[in-house]
Amino acid sequence: MCCFAYKWAYKFLRFACLIRPEAKKQCFFVMFFSDLFFKEGNMANLFSKQSFWCKRSAAIGTILFVSAMFAACSDEVTEVTEVVGMQVVEAGDALPKCTADNEGAMVYSVDSAAAYYCVNRNWTSMKGKDGVDGKDGKDGADGKNGKDGKNGTSESSSCTAKALKNGKGYKIVCGGDSVGVVLNGEDGVKGDSGVAGTSCSAEEDSDGVKITCTDGKSFTLSNGADGSDGKNCEIVSDLNGAITLACGEDTTMLYKAMCGTKPYDPAKQICDTRDMQLYRVVTIGEQIWMAENLNYKVESSFCYNDSAKYCEKYGRLYQRAVAISACPEGWHLPDSTEWRVLFDAVGGQNVAGKILKASSGWIKFHDVNGNGSDDFGFSALPAGSRASGSVDGGPVFFDEGSITTFWSSQVWIIDLITAHDKAYYGDALGSNAYFSVRCLENSN
Repeated sequence: MCCFAYKWAYKFLRFACLIRPEAKKQCFFVMFFSDLFFKEGNMANLFSKQSFWCKRSAAIGTILFVSAMFAACSDEVTEVTEVVGMQVVEAGDALPKCTADNEGAMVYSVDSAAAYYCVNRNWTSMKGKDGVDGKDGKDGADGKNGKDGKNGTSESSSCTAKALKNGKGYKIVCGGDSVGVVLNGEDGVKGDSGVAGTSCSAEEDSDGVKITCTDGKSFTLSNGADGSDGKNCEIVSDLNGAITLACGEDTTMLYKAMCGTKPYDPAKQICDTRDMQLYRVVTIGEQIWMAENLNYKVESSFCYNDSAKYCEKYGRLYQRAVAISACPEGWHLPDSTEWRVLFDAVGGQNVAGKILKASSGWIKFHDVNGNGSDDFGFSALPAGSRASGSVDGGPVFFDEGSITTFWSSQVWIIDLITAHDKAYYGDALGSNAYFSVRCLENSN
């Protein structure tokens, strides 16, 4: 409201200047300062309610209005208020040359609404510089939160593709509404045919097979030279699980099985994996026996005369409590019934002694040969016995070369005696007796 009087006085002044061209000079100063005040960028600041100009709006408005009236209505006022030396041009580039002759002259440019004065041979604008920017206003209050959107329907959470009835594509449906169609691509253009391949044919001739191809190339696969005559191979040795093959002048050693570092034949020997010792085996009737005495060292087992050479020849002598579990896995100490089965298999108890004894190693008795026939390879040797608790307190070894005694898992023992054909049963002598062990394979 403060600027209302200014605005109407300004508008009336400009109208008076338009209808009275001869009053242009008189209007110049009024128009110049009015334009300065009423430009869009200046009015808001100049005529705010708190400004100096707004508080004096009545007085300024009255002056502008009276000026407008004089400009519009009085010829005499024009002559009285004429400004000497002021020139008006339509555009700034039409300013006359500023020289010493027109030093101090002023010119008003209509297109830029600015006045210029000549000083030091240069036109200087009388337009004031822009004022300093005002301080930023305070931040406005935060706007209110918007309302929550409505929950979507279950149908709108996913899209599906449905085949078109004509089979040419698919319709995309999201939330129950169709949003578009995806059509099947068209078949591609048929490619050019490939270049024909080359074929070849084969024809046998005296030198081999001649290969001829359609590209004009050909070659011959020559027959190979006859190989030299092969040499027959034969087994020259099959001992202790090792087979020696001789093929011409070359020999090859094959091993049936290994017990540690020693080869052996599983059909003739077993490997005691506890100490990697090998034992010959023999099948008599339906039983499979060790063909050597057990030589596995455990507590309460001894060599005859405490000499290792007798262990190598006869095996060890065992106390009965140790003998019960001394055989390797898969084998056991036979009972008296299993010994009787053995005797029956070789012709009965009365001849079992002669048939089961080795054919050497037994001493004579009254000039009678003590050796057996060893018809089945059982190879019993006269290992002797050991007893503890002698008169002087030391062990006693006896009967080596003339008698061998085997433990059974019961209280019975089996004696084979030099120069005797019969095999004998006897009673154990107690815990102080040490005899040989022959192991029997577990039956299936």
